[in-house]
Amino acid sequence: MSHISAMLFASLIAALALIYFVRHRKRRPTLPYPPGPKVARMPTYESWVVYRNWGREYGELVYIQDWNILILNTSRVAIDLLEKRARIYSDRRMTQMNKLCGGEMNIVLAPYSDSWRRKRKLFQQNFRQSTINRFHGYQYDKIHEFLRELISTPDKLMQHNIALSQRIIFSALYGLDVKPEDPIAQDAVKLLEQLMPTIIPGSYPVIEQFPWLRYMPSWFPGCGFKRIADQCFRQMKKADTIPFDMTVENSRTGKGTSLIAELATKHKGNLAEIESIKAMGTASHLAAVETTTSSTSSFILLMVLHPEAQAKGQEEIDRVIGRDRLPTFDDRHSLPYVEAIYREVLRLNPPAPQGIEHSSIEDDFYLGYHIPKGCSVIPNIWAMNRDPDVYARPDDFLPEHFLDTPAGPFTNIGNIHAYGFG
Repeated sequence: MSHISAMLFASLIAALALIYFVRHRKRRPTLPYPPGPKVARMPTYESWVVYRNWGREYGELVYIQDWNILILNTSRVAIDLLEKRARIYSDRRMTQMNKLCGGEMNIVLAPYSDSWRRKRKLFQQNFRQSTINRFHGYQYDKIHEFLRELISTPDKLMQHNIALSQRIIFSALYGLDVKPEDPIAQDAVKLLEQLMPTIIPGSYPVIEQFPWLRYMPSWFPGCGFKRIADQCFRQMKKADTIPFDMTVENSRTGKGTSLIAELATKHKGNLAEIESIKAMGTASHLAAVETTTSSTSSFILLMVLHPEAQAKGQEEIDRVIGRDRLPTFDDRHSLPYVEAIYREVLRLNPPAPQGIEHSSIEDDFYLGYHIPKGCSVIPNIWAMNRDPDVYARPDDFLPEHFLDTPAGPFTNIGNIHAYGFG
């Protein structure tokens, strides 16, 4: 009897093994991965330039198999995958270092989840096209303040420039008048300096290759990254909490109100919604430090390098607006050359040159290649915006890129892909 039981058991194991083998073989992709180089470490300095060079050698899809990273260098492919197949590519694969630094508190970097969807919904509700007019007054006030300070102390140009982006967002969202020397302003800059390298693959190769090191103490050999991560995490918690607490307290004591305070009052006691409100504020004021400052800095630099374009823009403003007032958003469609300058700045120097990584939630197949589940997808926006098949003289600053078209410069701003996809 025991012999029969043993035979039955052995037969069952064999049958299960056969089923597993057949299913595994059936699901195993028969298409190859996209081509790409074999690299021990990912580039971290001007990586978007390296990615473009790889694209010229390997084609539209560049796959780094050892890192499970796919690089997209053309807008056509990026739109096909990240927008038309957004269901597959809406996730984020965070680096180990980014997780340790608290990156999941930033909805721009956080992976796809129900919590992320809730936070994104709140963000879209308050920043959709029909609601952004409420922010114009704050923008005018802080831009005029910036111009006065620039006239008064032009030697502090970069300090004024960084302060501009922070003042606008803290005023518009939190109702706070933040100066460059204020701790929350300085802490935001320091946090971004620590956080931004963590989203770039290869910046912290030790923790990426040996993720179990996250459980070891900071004094353990190779674990110096933990001291940076701990400091960054504390700064992220402060960025998420301090401005929120300040604006709620101001509202409670009658010192002033704000969008964040109004939302917090509306959802008082709802911890999930309060978390979403904090996330909206944190993502906004951290983005202001990085992307807005980058764009305005690029504008100033390009105007210095191209005085002929600056002169044309000034002539258009003087002719259309006159010299008795500053332009407003209502004048925008009357200033096509100024609009073209703005778009050309974003095209040539996008604030996020390699966008934000996406991640595939399942196997996909495209252009005869297999893109595996869990693959990080990097849209190389810098290369897309310098595509010679799209732009003549793509490496030159030419506002005419957006004037010499049937539609003119007033097309969807998303066509420049300055801030990513999806």
